[in-house]
Amino acid sequence: MKEEFRDLLAENIESSDILLCGIPFDKNASVGKGASLAPKVLRELSYDLPALDMKGNLLKSKIYDLGDYEADETFANLAKVMEEEFYSYNDKFHLIFGGDHSIAIASEKAFYNNCLKRGKEPVIIHIDAHPDICDSYHNSIYSHACPIKRALDLGYKDYNVTLIGVRGFEAQEIETFKKHPLLDVYKACDVNKLGIEPLLLLLTSKYKDDKYEIHISYDIDANDPSFAPGTGTPEAFGLLSIDILNLITGLISHSNVTSLEIVEVAPPLDVNNITSWLALKTIYEIIHTLDIKNKK
Repeated sequence: MKEEFRDLLAENIESSDILLCGIPFDKNASVGKGASLAPKVLRELSYDLPALDMKGNLLKSKIYDLGDYEADETFANLAKVMEEEFYSYNDKFHLIFGGDHSIAIASEKAFYNNCLKRGKEPVIIHIDAHPDICDSYHNSIYSHACPIKRALDLGYKDYNVTLIGVRGFEAQEIETFKKHPLLDVYKACDVNKLGIEPLLLLLTSKYKDDKYEIHISYDIDANDPSFAPGTGTPEAFGLLSIDILNLITGLISHSNVTSLEIVEVAPPLDVNNITSWLALKTIYEIIHTLDIKNKK
């Protein structure tokens, strides 16, 4: 019988380095749906992915899979459950398979509360084709177009929220930017012109102090659709997959990143699982980065 994450699964939570949960939910997506199937598909594809990175290094950090969390359209209970269970293990790296991007409303609330309990300053690095800073979208404040606005409403400081790769905007979002001038926005056109290294240097310098704790919210549509066609709201003129990988692994290497979610992978909209494989291969490179950081 094939095993998920072959050679990477821990026997118990105590012996694990990475906690994984899935949130198979896409009812708040506004265009193409199907992201609810991503946790299942990513686990299934991992059956056939050897536990090595792209340079042939054996992966050593172990994953404990907590399974899937249920969610409803308002996330009434999910944030509390994640805070009490998922984020209660502060010595682990936290990995989340979404789901549409609205699941970040719950994960970022749970992350925020956990940071405050421990005297940490919570930071969001939002890698996405869209700002997701609408106050309401399609008459819903819980839309996948709203998680960054909900995070600011919750108490995240605008100067501790960074948006990277954006290139699709709603008019209301431009007005919100004016109210939050300290919020950092790095458009895809600028990143593609200047390269990823200056941005990485800026962020790792800004968040070098251990008082910060960073949650990376990675929407697969940050990638140009030529790399990631299987997503609900593909947006042309996006980032290179290798640049996003180098950004994420660079942040993990040099900053206090303890949580990452990967969202909006929609297998029914994909071609030959290209997008799912991209997500999974990115996760495996992240695991190797954690190996190096933790000297495994």
